[in-house]
Amino acid sequence: MAATLIIVSAVTGCAFSNREIPHIDWVVADENRIAVTSKIFESSRPIGVKYTDSWQTEEYELFRAGGMQLEMIYAKVIRAFTVALDYQMPIEEMVATWNLNSRQNLVWGPLGRIDSRFGTWFYRTYEHGDFQRPCVGFLVEWDQIYEDPRGRPGKVLFGYFCGLEGEVLEDAAVRALIRGIRIRMPEELPNERDTIQNASDDKEARFFANGGLKNPTSGAPAGGHGPSIDSGNPRFPFMFARYYSESGGEGGIP
Repeated sequence: MAATLIIVSAVTGCAFSNREIPHIDWVVADENRIAVTSKIFESSRPIGVKYTDSWQTEEYELFRAGGMQLEMIYAKVIRAFTVALDYQMPIEEMVATWNLNSRQNLVWGPLGRIDSRFGTWFYRTYEHGDFQRPCVGFLVEWDQIYEDPRGRPGKVLFGYFCGLEGEVLEDAAVRALIRGIRIRMPEELPNERDTIQNASDDKEARFFANGGLKNPTSGAPAGGHGPSIDSGNPRFPFMFARYYSESGGEGGIP
């Protein structure tokens, strides 16, 4: 992982200060940003990994229960900088990036949408054709950055859910699952309760950076490395943040 981070720094041409060095670490219990209220996973403890640099944060979460699996990634820009998330993956492309789906024959169903208070969820059902395992991929973008000439979002969440082989995944169940996904507010998280009154624009960067590279193996589950081949996403962290100029210019990380 350390080698990967060095490569990232070299590619973007940035000279990171100590505070800006990218960090990756486990998500401590009860500090996960992504919350799931579905009864399917009410007794399961998720596996979480967090990534942060000076311009963005990403959190990966894996939920498992009784053979069912849910994986998601939540990305957010740090609004103190002129960056936006350049997310360009349609559902079909996004679903295929996950290890559980990458080696399967995917049979696609119809596209659906759910309007919510913070954005429109798009979802599409599919099956692992060789096993008749029902699944659904979903994504939502919100917090549009109007200063960005392309109007790109400041936040995005995407992932998939797969049920049990041979079962039918009804649309009502899909909609209930998606509606039960939310992002926890800073005041709900133990690490931030004592400091929220004095928080600055980059408080979320500081939250995600706790621990840093203290445990360099923490990226393995999120990246799908190690003994498990049926979870994780080899592209994590995606690092969607892109610099923009209100005059119309843009580039990579500033």
